Amino acid sequence: MRKYILSGLIFLGSAVFWVQNVKHPVFNIVNTNLTATVKNTIKQSVPYVQINDTKISVEIVETPAEVQKGLSGRTSLDASNGMLFIFSKADYYNFWMPDMYFPIDIIWINNNQIVDISHNVSNKFDPANPKFYLPIKKANYILEVNAGFSKKNNIKIGNTIFLNNVK
Repeated sequence: MRKYILSGLIFLGSAVFWVQNVKHPVFNIVNTNLTATVKNTIKQSVPYVQINDTKISVEIVETPAEVQKGLSGRTSLDASNGMLFIFSKADYYNFWMPDMYFPIDIIWINNNQIVDISHNVSNKFDPANPKFYLPIKKANYILEVNAGFSKKNNIKIGNTIFLNNVK
């Protein structure tokens, strides 16, 4: 009886070892495709704006409360990130800098073309005499990035932009 039990345990141990160490081609294909699909879905779901060869991951701002808050209260913005304000129609939207802790560039966009850029907008704010920033042409998208970003990346008025995963 011991002989059969011992033989059975050896057989079972060998089977477990074989299953764990032999690569089955069907499982490898399924796992590889599943991993690739998940990675591509995650990468593609991140909204970004592309101007020339520069990709800018963006936080989307649409509601009146989000528009009013903007970047106020934040201490910084990652170097390759921005905040994209989306409006339903092109207009002369004014922006100001209360509670800002760092200077920014404001890129004004109408449809898919840059119509104006406000460079190095100061974070200094005087509530008694607030300064408002307006584009020279109507815009329906406004992109805020760190000050100097536009010049560093050769972003200019007239550039065409591409919106990825942006409504």
